[in-house]
Amino acid sequence: MPLNLTIKPAQTELVAKPGVTITQAYTITNQSSTSVTLTTEVLPWVPVGTDGSVSYQTTRSPSHQFSLSNSDLSLGQKFTLKPGENRQLVLKIKSTPDTPLADSYYTFFVSQDFFGESSASARLGSHLLLSTSNSETINSDLSLSNFSVSPLFKDIFFPRLVFSAQIDNSSSHYAKPEGKLTITKNNLVIQELDIFPNNVLAHHSRDLMCNQNNEPVPCTLSPPFWPGAYTATIKLNSTTVTTTFFVLPYSLLFASLIIGFLFYILITRRN
Repeated sequence: MPLNLTIKPAQTELVAKPGVTITQAYTITNQSSTSVTLTTEVLPWVPVGTDGSVSYQTTRSPSHQFSLSNSDLSLGQKFTLKPGENRQLVLKIKSTPDTPLADSYYTFFVSQDFFGESSASARLGSHLLLSTSNSETINSDLSLSNFSVSPLFKDIFFPRLVFSAQIDNSSSHYAKPEGKLTITKNNLVIQELDIFPNNVLAHHSRDLMCNQNNEPVPCTLSPPFWPGAYTATIKLNSTTVTTTFFVLPYSLLFASLIIGFLFYILITRRN
């Protein structure tokens, strides 16, 4: 049985000083045709790999305490939503005065249990990126590594070019990359691609992605191309990196060899 719920917002990014209590409201909507019984919980997580994956932890940091501000509902207590009904849940987040000036990552979950021949459960979550800082303005240090293009030597028609890199964050707070990937030939701009502003979490790395209709996609460039040397440049925040690749007329040369060979066969048969 599918979980036919929505939760808004899907992700929240908050900045708070140590020892401050803040709240975040969520709207839970039952889009199914039957009543559902739900429970809530908050779980911490850490990033895994460079593709945005996360790993949930079993215990939370003592620096943050979570509860619901709803007068008739506590965190972890069951509640029911009728078909089409929605309810606002207000999550209260309290930090201690000695909370480290760094990031903490959590997910506010709404879970539903299904009972039948075998019991099962499903849950829907909203990520919470919480930065603890004494200032509302947070400076983060982003850099680029492993910038490359594949293939380095390509045909004018086949295949497409794929640009890859890692965006590294050496600071204690997450940051969004801002910049462009620019491809030039003989100092003329061939194409510019906007870098997608995926959050790069603290002391972590994220794969480079480009923005296509407000969606993250691999950074690629499709043929055809004119032969010659090209330069790919990424300008990211205050960082600039460059690499060079080459386009050669492999397919035209191969076609010319085939045509020449067939012409040679034709001439020798006539003689």
